Amino acid sequence: MSENVLQHGADATGLSDSTAAFLKAIDALGERGGIVEIPVGRYRIDQAPIRVTTPVHFRGDGGMVRSAIAKGGGSLPGSVTTLLFPPDRDGFVVVAPSTANAHFEGLALVRTPASGPNPERFARRGIHAQSRIWAESLYLLNWERGIDLDGRTNHPADPDHTTAFATNDSYVSRIFAEDCFWATYAHGQDAQASHFEHVLTLSCEAGIYDSSLAGNGYVDCYVDGGFSEPPYYLDTNQSVLLNCRCESHLPPQLGPGVTTVGGGFNVAELPVQVAKALGVTGAPFRQINGIPARHEGSPFPGGTANFATGETIDVTADGVKRTVQFTPGALTPRQVAERINAVFADLVLPRVATANGFDDALTVEGWRGHATGKVTVTGDPATLAKIGFPAPSPSDGLNSAQLLSAPECSHVTFRAHSGLKSDGTLGHDEFGFEERLEVVMAHDGIRPLFWQARGDTADADEFGVLREVEKGVRRWTFARASNPTFISLAFTMPEDSLGPDQLMAYRGLWLQTRGRGPRILLCSGVPDDTQGTLEDTQPPTPPHDFAWDLAADPPKRYVRMVTGWAADTDAGGSTPQPRPPLELTLSRSSLMNVDDAAGRWQFEGGQVLREGNRVADYASTRRVVTGGTEAQNTAMLTLTLFFPGPAGTPPENLTLQGAHDFASGDAVGSVSAASPTYADRIGARFRWTGQALVIG
Repeated sequence: MSENVLQHGADATGLSDSTAAFLKAIDALGERGGIVEIPVGRYRIDQAPIRVTTPVHFRGDGGMVRSAIAKGGGSLPGSVTTLLFPPDRDGFVVVAPSTANAHFEGLALVRTPASGPNPERFARRGIHAQSRIWAESLYLLNWERGIDLDGRTNHPADPDHTTAFATNDSYVSRIFAEDCFWATYAHGQDAQASHFEHVLTLSCEAGIYDSSLAGNGYVDCYVDGGFSEPPYYLDTNQSVLLNCRCESHLPPQLGPGVTTVGGGFNVAELPVQVAKALGVTGAPFRQINGIPARHEGSPFPGGTANFATGETIDVTADGVKRTVQFTPGALTPRQVAERINAVFADLVLPRVATANGFDDALTVEGWRGHATGKVTVTGDPATLAKIGFPAPSPSDGLNSAQLLSAPECSHVTFRAHSGLKSDGTLGHDEFGFEERLEVVMAHDGIRPLFWQARGDTADADEFGVLREVEKGVRRWTFARASNPTFISLAFTMPEDSLGPDQLMAYRGLWLQTRGRGPRILLCSGVPDDTQGTLEDTQPPTPPHDFAWDLAADPPKRYVRMVTGWAADTDAGGSTPQPRPPLELTLSRSSLMNVDDAAGRWQFEGGQVLREGNRVADYASTRRVVTGGTEAQNTAMLTLTLFFPGPAGTPPENLTLQGAHDFASGDAVGSVSAASPTYADRIGARFRWTGQALVIG
């Protein structure tokens, strides 16, 4: 079902107001909604915003191309459907919760420039979405926020409004934003899991903003702007940027959970003091800022702050303190922000204060995009209350994501795990490894492009990315660091003492090819026997699994035997390294005593377990001799471990001999004999306590 706005009296010349015609077309569709056809032309919407409460599809005739309204106010003949809105009004408001899915297509949404002294260059929102939308092929001009995905659960400017907004799963495609502040703006708990593609900006003050809870996906976006705010501002979420680019004066600000794949961020040369403050000197991939400290105040009581003579506040942004003195009278949030920015003007830095005209609130933030960033706003409590401070939820700075640029990748995918159980101990859980990792490599097979991890634990430093995570799917870029405290697998920075791009693996990381085949363990130093757990699905037939010591020069390969790691002589490991202790569990299934004239025999048998998996069987004998062992309450001990081998061949084996103490139940001794595979264990000492057997 569709309705044409011209049939309801719309004026396509732009000489008169068409608001009533648009509303009539929407009403004619009824509660079930439908298509509102808007032919090519210029339509004034003087009574904006248009409130959308039903699933209406607003379909114009073109929009991604430049608008029929030139920036100077003239017209370009024909071309597209253009809607003209007043300078102090939003364009569309998609009202929650009844709207199932409003749809905007082929439109140019233009905010008419304000006139008079000191007019606001940017204001209001082209589309204020309070529930899920579908937006494609749109041109946006002169907006504070071109498309605002509002997923907030509460509304500071309207505390009586108790309905939570939810714009999850929105779709935004082929957007051209010109002379806007933010082209797209996603914020709040339920503004996540949306898809943005081909969002292009031209001469915008900033670009793309995302402070949603879990993040969104951005594909093939391009920002030309970033003059006073970053071209990309993605906060503490797990957003993904794929082949996104920018040409800007300021670096992007990407939180540590953001993944960037492909693309490129070209940042203009900055003044020396700005580059130093932002920390963007060095290699291009370091020209990505993290999230600076940020304090978002509450709404101004009454929309303005009424100051008396002599009232001041102190603002300290990243170690730089300034006193702000207010003139007597009423000031708007915008005017207060101007006062604050004026006292920091000598630093030639990005703005410190911004005004949120939608909530009549003030935001104060620093410029250091890393964990050392701090902001404080202090003063007389009565003065602070006038500007909505102290901030309800102040936040310090956060470290940044890293950019991994490559035009192509091999799509060779490995599976891996961190070697941790869900309780944090080494090993694997009953249903497989708790932390799973997929790595996509570059065509050269060496450089990793990105990885995706899944798991249920909230490791603060998992895989070298320092952040808190939620259950479900998490994505990481490879960490570049040189601090072994925080990383499992990393690549060194250019200034690292080891040189640039050296692979390090402090705790070890498994790589496992899809399908059958050996696994590969990357580690620094000689692999430990707690790594490379044997699984029931992979019979322990040597050689089994491989490990690379990445700290050796050249890297040294080890082969996994049933009882532990051994240097692989075919891969440069000509000098075998001492094996680490072999830790096993003996699970008894039989015990029998047989007395004779000389004393007593005790026979025992059972299974040999390693980290819960059966790897061998065992048999032991204890001999008590009258007049020889009874004085010390001990016995002669012989223990043999039988490791399964190919069918029809004798099993690989280890034989241990020593003494058993009946008072403590412990036994000590050494390996006396072994088959060729374990011959290097001969002479090694052992201790058997309870079920635990440790062979040193």
